[in-house]
Amino acid sequence: MILRIEGYPVGIIGTNCYLVTDEESGRRFVVDPGKWDGSLKRLLLNVKEGELDYILLTHGHFDHILGVSDVVKRYGGKIVIHENDSDCFENSERSLIRSMDVSEDLPEKADILVKDGDRLPFAGGFITVMHTPGHSEGSVCYLIENHVFSGDTLFCGSVGRTDFKYGSYDGIIRSVKRIAALDGDRKVYPGHGMLTTLERERKENPYLKNENETDNY
Repeated sequence: MILRIEGYPVGIIGTNCYLVTDEESGRRFVVDPGKWDGSLKRLLLNVKEGELDYILLTHGHFDHILGVSDVVKRYGGKIVIHENDSDCFENSERSLIRSMDVSEDLPEKADILVKDGDRLPFAGGFITVMHTPGHSEGSVCYLIENHVFSGDTLFCGSVGRTDFKYGSYDGIIRSVKRIAALDGDRKVYPGHGMLTTLERERKENPYLKNENETDNY
């Protein structure tokens, strides 16, 4: 497996959306298509219908899901979300759509509901699901080879907000410490902000030492 990972910030909050391509098989998946806008269109410009295996959602907040229906219509792909965030497409309170006063067509439901430890077959290998609640009840990281798509759980030097109704500060601290305990160094692709590595976060992220309060996305 030879992976090429491309990303653009999309939508009004600048959510990082990633396109992952296996260079050997040509299979692809996309992570967190938060808005069907010019950036997402550029990211998917060379994707052909039928090449997209999955639309992986790290959680169900509006800024990570509003582009899902447009991606499915144009490219296909199975929608994947954790079972604890499975109702975010229909529950505007859980997705925060209600509070943001935004309106988009959303799918009725996901194709695949995952839980901790599930493995999704991809290009002769697997994408592993790590349940990392705290930002939302169904937040997850997706692990493939030495890459971690961390959504709004772990950021460069910080963690995601936990002041929403279904958030938990204690939960997100447990989650980021679990991520940091993964073996070796890995590249981290967060839902907002700069890319980072596990080694950098182990050394520099204050939340792995329980020192500060969350103040980011």
